[in-house]
Amino acid sequence: MDKAGLICAVMIGASLLSFEAGALELPAGPNKEIVTRACGSCHDLDMVVAAAGQTREGWDGTIEEMTGYGLKLSPGERTQILEYLASFLGPK
Repeated sequence: MDKAGLICAVMIGASLLSFEAGALELPAGPNKEIVTRACGSCHDLDMVVAAAGQTREGWDGTIEEMTGYGLKLSPGERTQILEYLASFLGPK
């Protein structure tokens, strides 16, 4: 493979990887926007989707951990986020 072909292959591979990394998406539902804004302000939302299956108590603990890292939420926002996570990313 010549140099141009190698560069092209690397660029295509990188494009596929970036597409794959963004493949996970939050489910549609009430409060999705606040979850996207709050959680996405510090890390990729794939991390949230990957943590799916937690109980309400588990998500509550996760939110508490994130506030320890500096996440700022009003009590109302916290309630909305917990409701979304428990409803749409809770145990099946």
